[in-house]
Amino acid sequence: MGGSRVPTCGLLLGILYIQMWGAPEAAIITIVGEVNGSIVLPCSNVTEATRKVAWFKDNTTQAVLAGDHNSSTDARFSRVNGSSLVITSLRIQDEGKYICREGLDMAGYESHIQLLIAGGPYIVSASISPTKTLPNGTIYASRGSNMDFSCSSDSHPEPKMEWVLYRQDKNPELFHTKNGNFLNFSLTHLAPDYQGNHSCSAENPLSGRTESSTLQLLVYYAPDFPMTCQAENSVGFSELLLACSWPGGYPAPMLQWQLEASSLPKRSNGTDTLAASVEHSQLYDGQQFECRGSHLVREDRSEKTCQVQIALPVVHSQPIRTCLLGGNVTLSCSVSGANPPANITWLRNLSHPEVQIQPGEKYRIAQDSSASYLTILNCSRDGDEGYYVCKAENVLGIREINVWLAVNKPHNIVGLVSALLLLFLLAVAIITGIALYCNPETYLKEKLFRSRESDVLVLVDSEEEMEEEEARAESPKDTAVNGLPAANGNVSKHQVMFHQPPDSVSSDLFSEVS
Repeated sequence: MGGSRVPTCGLLLGILYIQMWGAPEAAIITIVGEVNGSIVLPCSNVTEATRKVAWFKDNTTQAVLAGDHNSSTDARFSRVNGSSLVITSLRIQDEGKYICREGLDMAGYESHIQLLIAGGPYIVSASISPTKTLPNGTIYASRGSNMDFSCSSDSHPEPKMEWVLYRQDKNPELFHTKNGNFLNFSLTHLAPDYQGNHSCSAENPLSGRTESSTLQLLVYYAPDFPMTCQAENSVGFSELLLACSWPGGYPAPMLQWQLEASSLPKRSNGTDTLAASVEHSQLYDGQQFECRGSHLVREDRSEKTCQVQIALPVVHSQPIRTCLLGGNVTLSCSVSGANPPANITWLRNLSHPEVQIQPGEKYRIAQDSSASYLTILNCSRDGDEGYYVCKAENVLGIREINVWLAVNKPHNIVGLVSALLLLFLLAVAIITGIALYCNPETYLKEKLFRSRESDVLVLVDSEEEMEEEEARAESPKDTAVNGLPAANGNVSKHQVMFHQPPDSVSSDLFSEVS
């Protein structure tokens, strides 16, 4: 991940620019060398007669290489071709302005060369925090985290530094750039889109040499969806097929099926769904299976679970159905409690229980997840009457229920309706009579006296009635003759009610009573 050191062998000659310095004949040549490398500084326009020149640095009077001999106080300096200065094992301290002269006098021709030394970048160190490390060395962080990016470089002069994100199938994205030996910045709320190779690079402005350090950052997040479990039948009902799913996370969670106290041998491998199978012989009604899931970035580090409990089907239907001759009838059969879901089929009768009814011109079958409907067309007594079997089957076993179909002739519907109507009218008449009898106030009121032959109703005050009873008690010996009071009795008022009064009663009595 770190940067490598610059090779130290070979000669590097680079003339970057030439600028005028002092007199027109004194031109400045800029040459760049690298630390630990070698460089040749030419002395231009030297006459053929004078091939040995003296070299000076930074306008000093002491020559770094004298013109009368080929040696120097520093063994790294030497002469080539009689005038050019060779410097090996370059150092940062060798940087400066070099002057070559013909002879030691100051009046001779001078050649000026600006030597720049480029060092590095040697080591580029990059880090991202906070992160965790996988066994293979790759770092990862949780989605939504606040991240700090830091990078440093050893370079002379100061390099140009950049943080760049390289993602698959996308253009590189520049995060930050700066001139200097250090480059730090922060990123808030880390998104999954920031997963990729984060590279910090440092470029030496003199040599153009670039070194970089790259970190692969993975952005993990737990599944957003709930864990689900389900059970299915295999073909032929020989095995129970279990499926556990926990989608929406990165990377895929670790899933494991548990059968009571033991684990099924199969584990998930890079997917968010785990399938397992159990032989029919190992199953029983009410058995429970559990799927457990875990993920690297779950904060509580607890396992997620979901359960599946298998059960035999329970079949429901009407035991008896009736069909009119030549008509149609629909038999229904529903299943509850079956897990895995049961497969529902219809059989013809008990004598041939394995003959499955198929849809066609005679039968229509409609089914949903938990019910089946068998419609029999054009019922006949010989061909359709009898038992029908509704069969529900899953990997645990088979459950059946019998439905008896009776085929009857049509009845006289008109006579039945007429009888029902007469019964209804009779019931209305009886109810009306009872109501009138029990509540006489509903009768129309009539006059008290319709005619002489009408009923006579005389109302007597209750106080007068009591006086009359007391008078009768005081004269017990008085008797009535022919229905009339005795002669010595006082007859003032009587409570009298006549029904068809006799002709012997005088009309005066009627006037008095009225």
